[in-house]
Amino acid sequence: MADYVMAATEVGGERLGERLLSTAPTLGEAAEFGDRHRTNYVSVRHGHDITLYGRDATGAWSVLVSDAPAAVVVELRRQHDALCRPEPASHGSSHVGFEYPSTPEDDYVLTAVDVDGEPIAERVSSTAPTLAEAAELGELHKANYVIAGRDGSDVVTLHARDAGGGWSVVAADVDVETAEEVCLWFDLTHHYQGRSSAGSAAGGPTGRHPLDHVTTPEGGQIAAAQAVSLVVERIRTRRLDYPTQGLAADRFEGGWSVYAPVDVDDSDPMAFLDMPVGRSVFLVSDIGRVKETSSAIPPRQAEEMFTAEEAYVRRRPAEERFMELLRDEVTRLDAAPEGPAGIASFTIDAPATEVTAARASALLGPIAQQLAQLGPPGWDRFTAVFSFTVSAEVARLRFGSGNQSTEVRVPEQMAVLVRRQRHLAALMPAGPWWRLLLTVSHSTGVNARITTEYDYGDRPFPDDHLLAPANYRDDLAAYPRAQTPAWLLEYIAAADGPTPATRTAPHTADATTRPGQVPVLGTKLGWTRLHADPHVITYGRRSITLDQVEWISYSATQTAQKRFLYPTTYDNTWDFQVGRYPYHGGPKVSVHFFRAGRRADQPEEWTFLVNLTHQYLAPRLLTELLTQVRRGETVTVGGSVKVTQSGISCAKPRLSLPWDSISGAQLHNGMIWIRQTGVEKPVLTVPLSHPNAVLIPELFTTLMR
Repeated sequence: MADYVMAATEVGGERLGERLLSTAPTLGEAAEFGDRHRTNYVSVRHGHDITLYGRDATGAWSVLVSDAPAAVVVELRRQHDALCRPEPASHGSSHVGFEYPSTPEDDYVLTAVDVDGEPIAERVSSTAPTLAEAAELGELHKANYVIAGRDGSDVVTLHARDAGGGWSVVAADVDVETAEEVCLWFDLTHHYQGRSSAGSAAGGPTGRHPLDHVTTPEGGQIAAAQAVSLVVERIRTRRLDYPTQGLAADRFEGGWSVYAPVDVDDSDPMAFLDMPVGRSVFLVSDIGRVKETSSAIPPRQAEEMFTAEEAYVRRRPAEERFMELLRDEVTRLDAAPEGPAGIASFTIDAPATEVTAARASALLGPIAQQLAQLGPPGWDRFTAVFSFTVSAEVARLRFGSGNQSTEVRVPEQMAVLVRRQRHLAALMPAGPWWRLLLTVSHSTGVNARITTEYDYGDRPFPDDHLLAPANYRDDLAAYPRAQTPAWLLEYIAAADGPTPATRTAPHTADATTRPGQVPVLGTKLGWTRLHADPHVITYGRRSITLDQVEWISYSATQTAQKRFLYPTTYDNTWDFQVGRYPYHGGPKVSVHFFRAGRRADQPEEWTFLVNLTHQYLAPRLLTELLTQVRRGETVTVGGSVKVTQSGISCAKPRLSLPWDSISGAQLHNGMIWIRQTGVEKPVLTVPLSHPNAVLIPELFTTLMR
């Protein structure tokens, strides 16, 4: 198979000629090919990368862009034509991705495209094209997708060929960007088989596919232990017959593969007969989604398909990707030996709220159209309810006809499209919905009526739509939001069972709690998320559950810096730490706060963390220390103070005191002062920042009785 496809094109992308090559053409060969077809543009595709050659107004050919995606090629071709030929004979679409040639007004254009939206061939008709005509054009040019629309209109219809060769309307009367979204979804669920076979589908290009790779989420990759914990949650929540101990986790691009290892005797040639077939394997994404698959599926194929699903759901909108690619191209040109590109700065602004909302709403139509195809003959209405989080999903679909109703199963591929819609909705100020309610009704001769509702949890969900508490915690970690319903926070905090592996934090308005409400802190310190509740503390990528904590420490320090002829400056620091032993090298979460000024206010977040440890950690740690001492064991507090049934001792400074000679321990100026009876000054001082130093006063008071 040829590795390079050289095509002579018009400015709108329509092809005038094509040649298959085994090696990349030279500039001279591309220019000769363009001159032969009397056109100003030649594109050379290698996989999904395109090199664009162009001829300027003087007739000179040059490379306009190398190894660029289709979106950049489309826009640069249009811009170059406008610059070199200010009054072109035709005008092209300004959309990124799918682009169609200009035609006489009110004519219809059928365009065969690849999954990237790059035009392959087109046909003009004065009447609306039928499905058969779209299929004929696609079959003729070995394309899986055909777009139909009027000239000058932003509304198009997407036709697609499935894996079995059948053609259907996948999205009717949608905008170009939504057509691109649905096209990529259809390709993922019907043609894509993984990176190793991305170009094997009919009409698919060789080389890379838009979904071959997934970007790392803003919060970074989750750790193996967190992935295992999420799988254990899944097993226990769904009461699966699967071990929860000794699970292994292997990293792949899209996340982690978690499974129960099988011990096989390598010395026994027949041992493989005892290996289980079809054993469950759990794939976990970096935002917490868990998918159960089977060991009967080749691991690489399962992982690549899972990665592609994540890439589709989390991909950035077309125009944002284009602006990033354009910025990268400007940066590249600016650094080129020929000199700077002449652009002083390049800033990409976040899309307006209205644009974000419209983008999410646009996918609701195709979702309704796909659901409608699942109904029985003669239906006149249906209701769909999607209750989604990143780690669990519930979908209910019921069709009605007269007084009859039928529940229909929602296939997995539909969940992928709904998941994408929810991810787009997450970019709105309210964040992602908890439930999506969609109602469609129609009667003969009347257009269907679609009613949708985003449910953000203002009221508790019905029992059959309510997911496990851990699922909502996982979702709050993946999608921090400004407000979380109080009933949902209580539902999460009051749940029994294992604490989920939280990676980032739900965002609440402040760190305070009202009477009767479970304390939950969710905020950002700079660019790092901080979350704390009675179950877990997470800061950035470090997380620890409270039942694992073995020591706590916190301190507040003010430093005055006096300088000659300058005012005195004051620096204030607040430190908070929780962790497990060993103190140096063991797992821990450390949070540091800094504020300048003589009377700087104490950070509310630090106060919250300290109060949280007093209420939920200190009582348990104190009880455990007392139990150990009363059993005759020696415990260490404050980093160096050893405590036994008979008294305390310390190596530096060297001392040993029985309980009857100790008058007490108290907090003084950030230190724990330990006093001896009859001695005015403290015989030992322990910084409050040392592990479990905060427990010394109450521990000593109890043991001295």
